[in-house]
Amino acid sequence: MNRRAFLLACVAAVAFGLLGAGDGPLGVIRLSLCGAALAAIAAIDVAEHRVPNRVVLPAAAVCAALSVIDGMGLPALLIALAIVGTLLLVALVWPAALGMGDVKLALLMVVGLDGDASRALAAGLVLAALAGVLVIVRSGPAARRRALPLAPFLAAGSLLVLLS
Repeated sequence: MNRRAFLLACVAAVAFGLLGAGDGPLGVIRLSLCGAALAAIAAIDVAEHRVPNRVVLPAAAVCAALSVIDGMGLPALLIALAIVGTLLLVALVWPAALGMGDVKLALLMVVGLDGDASRALAAGLVLAALAGVLVIVRSGPAARRRALPLAPFLAAGSLLVLLS
């Protein structure tokens, strides 16, 4: 991870932790870890067009454990798995639209953001769609073959939902 990604991750960890101050100590730790991972992944995705497993998988595992310890119930866990399963199906059917790294990133979001994940995913996808339209309008039809990194938009959607 480069210095910029590390600094962004530190700032996001503090911001997400402060926004989750009412969630109790485990919630603050979970949100801080989720924010740090989202920020680092976003920076790496912009630079390298990939979501690194070495960041997303450990963060998702720890966030999942913290969520379960903190009382994430079976209904919430099933909803989280349904969201990730749907995205996995989209990635398998239409790999040009959604990569497997983005599916793993969604997994991090559903276990890290707890009940706000579906709204955060929706907000991130809307932001990505708006950015895609802007790129096409500014660059013309050739821009349709260009890939936008999704992680920054999902991270921004997460932050927007936590702020609301």
